[in-house]
Formats: sequence, structure tokens, C-alpha cells
Amino acid sequence: MKGKVTAFGEIMMRLAAPDGGTIRGSDNFSVIYGGTEANVLAFLSALGYKTNYLTALPEGDIGGAVLDHLKKFGIGTADIVVRGDTLGLYFSENGGESRGARVIYYRKNSEFTRLDEHSFDYDRVFGGVSLFHISGISFALSPSSRALAFRLMREARSRGVKVSFDFNYRAALGTTERAGEIFREAVKEADILLASHRDLETFLRMDEEEVMQKLPCAYLILRDRAITAPDRHSVRVSLLARDGGRYSSPAFAFPVTERVGGGDAFNGAMLHAIMSGMPLGEATMFAISAFALKHTIKGDTFTLGEEDIANYRKVLEECSE
Repeated sequence: MKGKVTAFGEIMMRLAAPDGGTIRGSDNFSVIYGGTEANVLAFLSALGYKTNYLTALPEGDIGGAVLDHLKKFGIGTADIVVRGDTLGLYFSENGGESRGARVIYYRKNSEFTRLDEHSFDYDRVFGGVSLFHISGISFALSPSSRALAFRLMREARSRGVKVSFDFNYRAALGTTERAGEIFREAVKEADILLASHRDLETFLRMDEEEVMQKLPCAYLILRDRAITAPDRHSVRVSLLARDGGRYSSPAFAFPVTERVGGGDAFNGAMLHAIMSGMPLGEATMFAISAFALKHTIKGDTFTLGEEDIANYRKVLEECSE
């Protein structure tokens, strides 16, 4: 076992319209359970980490189905709060050649939004943990989940647990102004920042050099995606370290047949690379390769191994020559 990673976030039921279909025009939907933190943990579990998920689920068969889903991927569920009757839900459609993807959320008053600072035993959930992962979404769902998110970050750091923070802004959950106020506080508690150049400008009002000078993070990871066509994207990544090290990748183009979960695969791969002590260039290429490979795999989760990712790196590099 490589270490223990704990994450906090909401998992929801996704009702996906058939490929090419619309939410309004479809009369059957696929049921998928997913959440960004759960996807990161599933990948890390597949790579050999012990994982633990902090979230809330309803009682009964729906909550039980989500627990079965998490256990299938080896995600630890011992500290999940099970109570009440409401699971967050959203509908999705993939879009088409000239039509973008679309989602409609029904997550207000889910059991997750009712969590508060008394929901977890901090000594228990951070015992033996190497890394705590959280995203900006958890700060936007309710005042109590926001207070708990900050508390978890501070409790982790007070125990010497490294904290990774993924900006992961969702416009449906609040304005950029409000998100900026929250994020400017959250980044003060993070050792690893996962963002984009646009995030820095929009939310922190800093460039990358200012971030490294003014914030305590040990690593800043900036992933910038460009959409060149509906089925073809490109990505460029910069990784900056506290010790002055830096690696900036060239742009890599890749095909897209699945739009969900790529960022989560990237984050999981990058966190693994950092925890494993990979050189900055190798860490960046490992994460880019996982990111691109996930866009060829249906579903929310990504659980392929290091060999598969290394093989896909060869494909990316050959195509970019």
C-alpha cells in the first residue's frame, strides 16, 4: 500500500441521455454515480493507495447502491454519513458536432449540503492520512458544507497532512466574485493547487509567480485546455515547485469520445506523481497522458494502470511530432 488519501465531496446520481439525445427529448436515461473527489479516489485506489471518502448519503436502497459503487472501486466508506432521504441528482446530455454538452442539477437540500463541522471525528478521519483532497465545489453547496470544508483543510494541516485543492469552479453554483472570495481563503490552506492560468487571473488576481511568492503551496499545477473541434482538444500543463523547479509542456492534441472525468483522471495522476516523487517533467507527462487517455474511455471513472498510461504517452508524443 502506497499511503492513505482522504477526500471530501458530494457524489450524485447522473441520469445520462443517450448519445446524441437531449434531456427534453429522451425517454430513457443511463444511471451513473459520480463526483469529482470519488473519481480521484477510484483512480488512486486502482494505483494501490488506501482511500477514504468523506461524504453523506441517504438511507435505503439508493444510498446502498452508491456504497456498492464506491466499494467496487476499492474506496473506503467507513466514515460516510448515512441519514435522511435525499441524494443529489443531475441530468446530462453529451451534445453533438455543433451542440455543446448540457447538465441540469437537482442537488439542493441533499444530505451532503446538511453536513456541518460536527459531522466527522477529525482525529479518526485524518489518522494515518498522507494527503487530503478537496475541490471548490464543496465550498459552494451550502453555508454548512463551506464551513466544514474550511475546517477539514485546517484540521488536516494541523496534523501534518498535505492538502490538495482543485479550483473546479461551477458557474451554476455561484458568481466568480463570490468564488474568488472563498478561493482566496482556501488557497492559504493548500500544499498543492490544481488550477488553470484563467483560474489564477479570475479568482486569485495573481499570476503564477505571485502565487509561488505569496502563498504557502509546495506545488502549483496549471492545466490549460483548448477545444479545437468537438471531438478534438489540446492541453498544455505547467508544474511549478516551491524549490524553484518548473516544467512547462508543449501542447498535446488528443481525440475526445468522452467528455466526463478527464480532469479527475488528471488530478489523480498528478497527485500520484507528486506523492511518488517523480521528476517534474515525468509527473507532468504522466498526468497529461492519463487526462488524454480518459477522454477515450466511456463513464465517469478511470482506473487504468501506469503501464496503460505510459503506452498512451507514446501515442501522444508520436502524434505531436
